[in-house]
Amino acid sequence: MSKNPSPLLLLACLIAACQSGGKQDEVLPGVDSIVFAKRAYIEASGEQNVSGGSGRVVDYLRYTPGGGVFVLAPPTPDGKLTEITSAFKEVDISGLDLAFDAKSVVFSMRHKADDGHYHIYTASLAGGKIKQLTFGMYDDVRPIFVPGDRIAFVTNQSYTQLGTRADEYNHGREVTQIGTISSVAGDADRRVCAQSLSHAADPFLLSNGAIGYSRWEHLGPVNDLKLFRMNPDCTDMLALAGQHGKDFNSIVQVREAEPGVFVGIATAREGTIQAGAVMRIDARARSGSATLDEEHAAFKSLTPRVPTDREQLVPSGVGRYRTPFTLTDGRLLVSWADGDVSDRVEIAQSAPKFGIYLYDPKTEQRVRVYDDPKTWDMYAMPIAPRNEPPVRITRLDVPKDAATDNFGGKSALIGSIDVSSTSLDEKVSGGSLDGMALSDALTQAEKVRIIEGFSSEVGSVPEFGLTMHEGAAILAEVAVQKDKSWEAAVIPYLPYHLQAIDRFGMSIRSEGLWIQAMPGENRTCGGCHESRSQTASATQGATLAQQVPLAKKDYSHLAIADRTELPWYGAASGGNVQDVFDAKCVSCHDGGSKDPFAGKTYTVTIPPMQDTGKALTYKIPYLLLTSAPVETYYEKETVTYPASYVSLLYPTAMMGDSKVEGELPPDWVIPGSARQSRLISKINATPSDSRAGKEWAWQTKPHPEDVGVTLTPEERLTLIRMADLGGQYYSRRNIDSSAMWLSGASAQSAGLAPKVYP
Repeated sequence: MSKNPSPLLLLACLIAACQSGGKQDEVLPGVDSIVFAKRAYIEASGEQNVSGGSGRVVDYLRYTPGGGVFVLAPPTPDGKLTEITSAFKEVDISGLDLAFDAKSVVFSMRHKADDGHYHIYTASLAGGKIKQLTFGMYDDVRPIFVPGDRIAFVTNQSYTQLGTRADEYNHGREVTQIGTISSVAGDADRRVCAQSLSHAADPFLLSNGAIGYSRWEHLGPVNDLKLFRMNPDCTDMLALAGQHGKDFNSIVQVREAEPGVFVGIATAREGTIQAGAVMRIDARARSGSATLDEEHAAFKSLTPRVPTDREQLVPSGVGRYRTPFTLTDGRLLVSWADGDVSDRVEIAQSAPKFGIYLYDPKTEQRVRVYDDPKTWDMYAMPIAPRNEPPVRITRLDVPKDAATDNFGGKSALIGSIDVSSTSLDEKVSGGSLDGMALSDALTQAEKVRIIEGFSSEVGSVPEFGLTMHEGAAILAEVAVQKDKSWEAAVIPYLPYHLQAIDRFGMSIRSEGLWIQAMPGENRTCGGCHESRSQTASATQGATLAQQVPLAKKDYSHLAIADRTELPWYGAASGGNVQDVFDAKCVSCHDGGSKDPFAGKTYTVTIPPMQDTGKALTYKIPYLLLTSAPVETYYEKETVTYPASYVSLLYPTAMMGDSKVEGELPPDWVIPGSARQSRLISKINATPSDSRAGKEWAWQTKPHPEDVGVTLTPEERLTLIRMADLGGQYYSRRNIDSSAMWLSGASAQSAGLAPKVYP
């Protein structure tokens, strides 16, 4: 036998000694060894890479070789360090978890000899071989062990017929969603969950066997990271915390501390290198309760001196934190870096140095466990067995490959038992419901509008116009029954949001969250954000909506061409919003002699550009409804749209650093809210049924009838829907590269010749 044991044999001996209860002079009493990952931040060139160019709170694929998975025993600055991934060269690790029996780890790794993607691996801590579990031409990161011999992770795999979605930031990054694999068979049993329009991130396990995760929510002006949970079969995706009550933007890197109580990182959505304050989140309806209540979740900073925004400079000795792990005595094993910890340091080449520390929330004191100044030391956790939660029963036979299985061949049900049931204490603004409590206004709901969201699968469109809203299509407007119930069968996997609409076709309230459903799943809720602390249920068939035959409420087979989209200009088939203005409005609002606003403009000046040092100036028409091209500035670039679009949308699209000279128009169109838009109140709204012209939403004379021009109820509804959907310029009908998806036909056979404005 060799006198010098191998590193793996030595590691096995150390683990055996730890598990036998041997005492060590440790920084972490009761913890004999930890497993963690090193991540490099210095490129071979010597340049520092702190954010991969993203600067966002989600840690994207920042491949900088030089890391690995390590065990430290005992967990002290001079403890024995053993590398698990030593057989691989130029390694980067993106996520790590310990098995329930503490005998193996799962991690995401990219290395020199692979295919350029991050894949999932497992390794025995006792010296077994490293096993690769995923192999696709996409990236799988942030793995965790899940009961029932499964592993959950985050993936940017594309699975829909329309290709890969991308995020709201100029559609520059592929959207990620949660997936699961067998810990034994790997990709041979791969399941991908329903997708949102932004990223899922940082999955973690709940004590009841569910999967928690952070989700970047982008829906119009909403742009933050909230906390969600779902079943391991991807069903019952539900918000845990963060939609209400938090005074910071994003919550990430969360773990459960006790049932219903979580600890994670609270920070800005960009610029902090995915670091921030350690935040305790209590999502219980009340202390000790098993019921979770997102609306009343409580947030408490465990590092009160650490700011949660990006602007404030962080003083020395305060720093920012990452990847907290709660120990049994309430203290935390964390990664911490001193100083500013923002992406400002990338310019100065003074990257923060994340080391592993023991943090006591009671005293706010840290003790260094391990810190390699050449790497970021992260994902640390004690090597100790933990209880395996129960296996949650899989209710659905989710298809393995939805891309080739027509979304599984099963529809999903969404609906409400009582659409007027709400716990939200809000008032409605505008129209006949102005000033009414939301609970009362919802009793006036006649339909529920189901809006499908889409993004970059339509083509290379950086923005959807002068609006923060993504692509939108009305899948259906479903009747609310007399008992206030409604139900619809929809296409699974796709993201939707809902609007309860009144008899005038205007949204009473727009849901601020995307919802998804898996094939065969029933996502019927109690109402319009009903109370989570009360049980809402109905025996199957008890509501009037449930009694409606499926054939009369099934929208799951609608082709894209059959969904209602509202392109502003340029669609060769179907209507455009501009068609309404051309037919009924430009006779007066064309800048000519009849135009009451002829020649009236205001000037917008953009501060000097960094590259040229020159300011940019644009002249914007006060109200001009023709299709003549007008240049303006939006999202860091000069853009050109029809005059009607710029006139109506730019008052709400201007950025805060713009300087305005001249009279600023009213908010003609408020994206996402027709009833608060000046354009809609001016033209007024009337039902599109037998009540047309007999009832009006505002007690003012409708326009343009006051000047002898008649708008039909359908034309009014086009403008109402345009505003409620978000005021987008682009749809799938006026973007050439997306036209091929209409009914599965080519652009030519669908009658869509390339015609994109200008």
